[in-house]
Amino acid sequence: MKIAETHDQAHGLRRSASIWRFALHAMPLLLVACGGPPTPVAVPPPSATPAAQTHGDEPAALEREALRAPSLVSMPSNSPLITLRVVFDAGSADDPEGQEGITHLAAAIMASGGAGELSYSERMQRLYPMAASLEAHVDRDQTVFVGRVHADYLDEFYALFRDALLTPRFAQADFDRILSQTQSALTLELRGNNDEALGKEMLQAMIYPDHPYGRPAIGTETGLASLTLEGVRAFRRRVFCAGRASVGVAGRVPEGFAARVLDDVRSLSFDECQGRLALPEPSTATAESSVLLVDKPEARAVAVSMGLPIDVTRADEDYPALMLAASYLGQHRQFAGVLMQKIRGLRGMNYGDYAYAEHFEQAGWSRFPRTNISRRQQYFSIWLRPLRREQARFAIRLAVRELRRFVEEGLSEEDFTRIQNFAERYYALYQQTESRRLGFALDDVFYGQQQAWLEGLRQSWSSLTRDELNAAIRRHVHPEHLQIAVVVPDAEAFASELAAQTPSPIEYRASVSAEVLAEDREIVSYPIGIPRSRMRIVPVAQTFR
Repeated sequence: MKIAETHDQAHGLRRSASIWRFALHAMPLLLVACGGPPTPVAVPPPSATPAAQTHGDEPAALEREALRAPSLVSMPSNSPLITLRVVFDAGSADDPEGQEGITHLAAAIMASGGAGELSYSERMQRLYPMAASLEAHVDRDQTVFVGRVHADYLDEFYALFRDALLTPRFAQADFDRILSQTQSALTLELRGNNDEALGKEMLQAMIYPDHPYGRPAIGTETGLASLTLEGVRAFRRRVFCAGRASVGVAGRVPEGFAARVLDDVRSLSFDECQGRLALPEPSTATAESSVLLVDKPEARAVAVSMGLPIDVTRADEDYPALMLAASYLGQHRQFAGVLMQKIRGLRGMNYGDYAYAEHFEQAGWSRFPRTNISRRQQYFSIWLRPLRREQARFAIRLAVRELRRFVEEGLSEEDFTRIQNFAERYYALYQQTESRRLGFALDDVFYGQQQAWLEGLRQSWSSLTRDELNAAIRRHVHPEHLQIAVVVPDAEAFASELAAQTPSPIEYRASVSAEVLAEDREIVSYPIGIPRSRMRIVPVAQTFR
């Protein structure tokens, strides 16, 4: 049973509210008839409305969003590989203060602990002969449980999948084991071995100070240390519940199976279910640019992440324009982007230089984004990694210069046409598998989109003009609010050099063109304009305490 980097919780208590049970079961099931190309049909949630709800000692003044009936997306096809996705609009943003990591831990125990009548080892023994997988992933606003199995083993597998959602054991041994693994993932992996991920998390901490998005989904040291088995078990019932759920089924499933899964998810606790807390606006939306340096003496390279909050999600009419604009700057692992061309392609400085108009997580080892990490608030970001210490200041200058020119000058007609043609073709690769198509369809439910994600993007791009794209960039991307996170081996010296704005000459190990050298003469002294007073240094051991 495979467990993703982050995890969340769900629980299986029967609701006692008979009126709610009637309302849910009276809701029509929108299922796709077999035959023809698989087409997703979803029951979209109603518009989220604030609802004053309280639980325990929570102040009554806190606003929570209204609960909703579970949604269903069914994609029947002839594929013998069945995919199940159960998504909860619950993530680390739900973690109470002082209990950071509780959502992740609950989901991990569900996916990697005992359930029903079986211990974890017994569940593993049942799964192994089926070559099936069950995994959970937690982000800020969503948790997804994903199951994959061959159609021949569907009934046997679904019994295990259902038990993980409805009747997880939450045994003390499972709690102790997974808590220890999670603490190691935070302190040894995130801090110790993954500078790229650490830089991205630190950027989000900068963009979202005093905000639920400003801490890793995996939690903090203090938060994880405070958790108890009973506390995690009780919390799970409040967030992994029918009023936050969406169900997705794809593949060669028997008639009535999708309805069966939906009925099982409806049986999750409703009486204890809480709506999501409303989010505060990011304070950095109007803040001056700043730099946060993570001092990591053992770092062998420099990881740079920069970004700023934007008020655009997939539900916004400017979303397609910003996605196309980000592709122009740097499509993930593609040379179509100007940053990738200039930093890696022409100068050979590093591995990758990318830009994103929404939160991005790589799906496995692919170049494509993970699905079901939807968020209510988004940010625009640029990644530069990894960089040699002696070239890092030059790369930052180059990226900041390109970003400012990108906003001030916009795209030329030639660049606009080029990236429009590239994106129109390349984005079709995002939906290569049924599991990914199902994930995107469930994301459409989250954002209340009636039109499929890729279909909507491509349609919008076909009618978008260069002037409209450039106007959208100027409306939403403001370099004067740029936040920069740097993981570096000598933070104090690097900060002094960055603030002094002394030239940062670059030497190449191979010959470069005269055009590149001419541009370098402008970049080496390009003013970033962030004084030392707006630079902060944090020892790596002090991050996410």
